[in-house]
Amino acid sequence: LISGRRTMAKKEIKKWVETHERKWKYHADPVSWFGLLSFFGIWVGSPVIPVACIGSALAKYSNKPLMGLVAYYSYAYFFPAKPSKFVLWLYGACLQRCYFKKQTVVVLGEEVKRDDKTLCCFHPHGALSCGWTLANASRSLGSLTTNMRWLVAPLLFKIPLINEVLRWNSVQSVTPKNFKRVMALGENISIIPGGFHSAALFQRNKFRCFVMKRKGFVKYALQFGYKLRPCFSFGEEKTYYTVNAFEKLRMKLLANNNMPPVIFLGKYGVLPCDDFELTCIVGEPIQCPKIEKPTAADVDKYHALYIEGLRKVFDDHKAEYAHADAVLELE
Repeated sequence: LISGRRTMAKKEIKKWVETHERKWKYHADPVSWFGLLSFFGIWVGSPVIPVACIGSALAKYSNKPLMGLVAYYSYAYFFPAKPSKFVLWLYGACLQRCYFKKQTVVVLGEEVKRDDKTLCCFHPHGALSCGWTLANASRSLGSLTTNMRWLVAPLLFKIPLINEVLRWNSVQSVTPKNFKRVMALGENISIIPGGFHSAALFQRNKFRCFVMKRKGFVKYALQFGYKLRPCFSFGEEKTYYTVNAFEKLRMKLLANNNMPPVIFLGKYGVLPCDDFELTCIVGEPIQCPKIEKPTAADVDKYHALYIEGLRKVFDDHKAEYAHADAVLELE
């Protein structure tokens, strides 16, 4: 009887192992794993610093952390961190290693050249923008090869540590003033038009993008005669699990406070799930004429062309990189 139970137990264990074996087959490259962990860990963990310092003072535990925070902001204001080619190289060396099963940047049509007046617009945002992050480190779109300026929300530059990491990697603020300053220089730019709104819409295994109401980037592209390139990251939809309840309330909070109300969970918490392929498709360029004062009709026309290009990128590649029945939801 005991022998029979042992045999049954062994069979059950063997069956369980065979069922879960697929999940154990793939392990991310340790160098890439470390690169993403350090970057995303700082990204997610940095906001805790000012909260903890202020909380310590309010709780009357100690004022020293708050004094240190004030000293940090004073130093960062007068002596902001500068781009570092070494950090760019190190970051690229880490993230060009394969974290996912396969990670690729596919450029359709002409390659992106240095100072080519190209505006790459990435979709979807996802929880932590994995596609955008890995494209930043790639040889096809990286700052060292294409002189690409990667622009992100101004809020991130007000948070300790992540502020320095972004500046070392030549990432800049996406404020209208800086956007137009970079365009006036004719440098390539990469943005995520949906921003935090797109992040708030993120749901696992769904292709949701916030772009229908975002037209400012099209207006700037017309003012400076830039090429618009819609980019779509297949696999972004699988990177994290999220809490999707109270969507309308979260979007309202975002509109009032500009804070991304996203609760997500990945591998070991902050790292994205990795047992799939991540492919960034860079669409063919849409050349915008240079119009100093574009009308609303001009902006609407080229925004419609951009949406058409984005849908084409998705529809032409969804069968290969997602599934044939995938639906792109634009809001």
